[in-house]
Amino acid sequence: MEISFLEIFILIGVIHGFVLGLIILFSRFFKNEDNAYLAYTLIILSVIGLNNWFWDLGKNPVLISILDLFLWQFLYPVTLLVFFIKKVKHPLANSSTAFFLYIPFFVLSLLNSIISLDTIFGLYEIVIPHKKEIIFFFYKTISILSVIFPIVFMVISFRYLFYSKTTFSIKWIKRIWVFISLLEIYGVILEVYRFMYDYKMPLTYLWVGVSVFMYWLIYKGLYQFKLSNDQYEIRNQLQRSKINKKASKNEVNSYMQQLLVLIERENIHHNPDISRDSVAQKLGISSGYLSEQIKKSSNKNFSEFINSYRVKDIQQMILDPEFDKYSILAIGLEAGFNSKTTFYTAFKKETGLSPNEFKKQNQ
Repeated sequence: MEISFLEIFILIGVIHGFVLGLIILFSRFFKNEDNAYLAYTLIILSVIGLNNWFWDLGKNPVLISILDLFLWQFLYPVTLLVFFIKKVKHPLANSSTAFFLYIPFFVLSLLNSIISLDTIFGLYEIVIPHKKEIIFFFYKTISILSVIFPIVFMVISFRYLFYSKTTFSIKWIKRIWVFISLLEIYGVILEVYRFMYDYKMPLTYLWVGVSVFMYWLIYKGLYQFKLSNDQYEIRNQLQRSKINKKASKNEVNSYMQQLLVLIERENIHHNPDISRDSVAQKLGISSGYLSEQIKKSSNKNFSEFINSYRVKDIQQMILDPEFDKYSILAIGLEAGFNSKTTFYTAFKKETGLSPNEFKKQNQ
């Protein structure tokens, strides 16, 4: 049996997806209820990929025939949607109504199993009038629903992902949505062709795309995956244990006192999009006057002043054992810096040390 390079590439991608799903489920770094649904999705996609890999080779092992009893194409859109809504902390994620999303998978898989145990495994024979016509109609319906079902779920998830307001970055999750949506569109085109001409085209290039997605998730996505989780947990940790900030004795101006209240109580400096204009508007003064007061009290410009408080928070988090399990970069980003470069530059300017040097020096 000859196997092409593309088929080997796909098989390795499918295996990676399965292993990656297990890593997310059982690794202490990624394991949580939200991430579990991404893991389920990867494992389900791997099962579908393995099934189609053997189909393209014209092989049908017993294990694949058994797995084929279940209509997985009606399960992964649900687990993916649940992953998305859990990541944006939407109430639907914990609602009992989410259970009903799984009904199509269970019902259609049951019907498919009943038919397959007769027509493929020969365990019994169903005797009903117009049996062939009914089975033909069933699989035509499945073909149509296989096109509609994932599209509906991707549209629903688009609404939750792109229109929900979150206090944390979900850019990498949106990229997952875009990647999978493109694959869905290609898969829909193949399924429509199958429905119209009753011919199943090879799925090689579709699964090349899925394999590329698996590789991207491993080498790029997981880094952001861990980073986002760390930032979210750091935020919760900060809410449970307020970091103490002490104002300088020179900062006695009433507007400066108001600014410090905003920093201490609202953590406005943790917002990476904070600007001099937005703070001045909150204080009811002009941007120029705000800069003047900051310069007078701290001898710093606005950005340096905000960064100094970010660095103070980061120093305390680095020294706090409760934050040891989080990466230094995740701490810096959650403190308000919008990139690794600006974080490291500001930290070294304030302390004379890099974050890693500071941590080593104080261990």
